[in-house]
Amino acid sequence: MTLSSFIRILTVISIFVGGLAIASANTSPPSDIKLNDFIWTHHSSGVRSYNFLDVYQCALYLPKKHKPVASIRDLEHPVAIRIEILTSMLPDKMPPVWRETIDSEVTGKAFRRFKRGFASLDEGDVLLFVYLPGKATSLFLNDKHQFKDPGPGLMEALLEQWIGSHPISEDLKQALLKN
Repeated sequence: MTLSSFIRILTVISIFVGGLAIASANTSPPSDIKLNDFIWTHHSSGVRSYNFLDVYQCALYLPKKHKPVASIRDLEHPVAIRIEILTSMLPDKMPPVWRETIDSEVTGKAFRRFKRGFASLDEGDVLLFVYLPGKATSLFLNDKHQFKDPGPGLMEALLEQWIGSHPISEDLKQALLKN
């Protein structure tokens, strides 16, 4: 599964929930995440809301000594994105747009795993996308490794959706790019 696919999924969630999208910083994600003896430090976050309903929190994590957030798009350094689901009002089935996008970008086994995971997403669930340069982007759901997508493609697509030139939400982009 690529980052762009995941972002498209979150976009579809916004369509199902409906309404105007805004982002704020109402909740506090963990200040550090330890994963495989690597410590990620919280850099910034924002909450995606639709019709005054908080849908998910998106948090950007960087290695402890990383400095300029503007350089994360070059993916020369590790980066992690933590998504916490803030509502139980998600669609029961993976939307067709997500299915088409994800299925074409990951292996069949990874797609089936993501599809099962999506069907069971609920309030409080946490998705963690971790990119390590020269390796892969990995997806963890509630601390369980789901799959790896080789290369930077998945993370590039996710970052493009949130902090690219045409983000899902300008408010969320600004919240994630704050220094």
